[in-house]
Amino acid sequence: MTVAPSTVEACCGTLYGNPLVELIAGESLHPGGLSTTRRLLAEARLPRGAHLLDAGCGLGASARLAALEFGLVVDACDVSGAALRRATVLAENAGAAIRFAEASVLRLPYADGSFGVVIAECVLSTTSKRPALQELRRVTAPGGTLLVSDVTASDAIVAPEPLASVLCLTQAWRPGELEDLVASTGYVVARSWDETASVSALIDRLEERIGLLAALARDHGLTGQLDHFGGGLAQLGDPVRIASVFEEARGLVRGGRIGYRAVVARAASAIEAD
Repeated sequence: MTVAPSTVEACCGTLYGNPLVELIAGESLHPGGLSTTRRLLAEARLPRGAHLLDAGCGLGASARLAALEFGLVVDACDVSGAALRRATVLAENAGAAIRFAEASVLRLPYADGSFGVVIAECVLSTTSKRPALQELRRVTAPGGTLLVSDVTASDAIVAPEPLASVLCLTQAWRPGELEDLVASTGYVVARSWDETASVSALIDRLEERIGLLAALARDHGLTGQLDHFGGGLAQLGDPVRIASVFEEARGLVRGGRIGYRAVVARAASAIEAD
């Protein structure tokens, strides 16, 4: 069965606005977390004061990092109103001046060429890839920078929720597809590298936290309450199921069927694009 990209984007947005998912996965929900974000921003060699858009910001962890550690002027958007409300509180508590907007990456509420840098982490695999990249290119200034990290899969992979959404597996990129599509939508790829080790680290973290949560729920007779949070969390209340799901995921990574790529690209000028 083929799932419409708009449905996947909405589903992931709902999941990322879920307080229980935040408890399990943390504020930075994509593989690699802030270590991958920090490397992307460092590779871009951005001047302080550069204007950045975090497209599909979730809870805003990357946006806060860009503002507070790299001194960037930050706008951030996401399809989830719940995630943005939480992101706003977290930014205010951290003293980060970030402007948030509720919007899809397919319909960004910004003028052409508004940003010197755009970052999209584990976002493009949840939506229509080419239209999303074209929209990101529209708002990137000529000569500006695109920073992307996302999951790759060698073939179609079916995994239970919330693992599939947290790992961005629903429409994962095929090997080489990310760089090729970035290069065909008005960008020049400057560098790309493998970040697959970060997927394994995320799997370990998820298993540990879900196992702890499930144990607490069982001890207090609250296992049934997981149903109220959705995202397939209730089925992970079974310790045997937990072990099976995460061992399967590790096997997919070890077998090279799941990977993670990072890309730094430059927005081509009109002459280069021609």
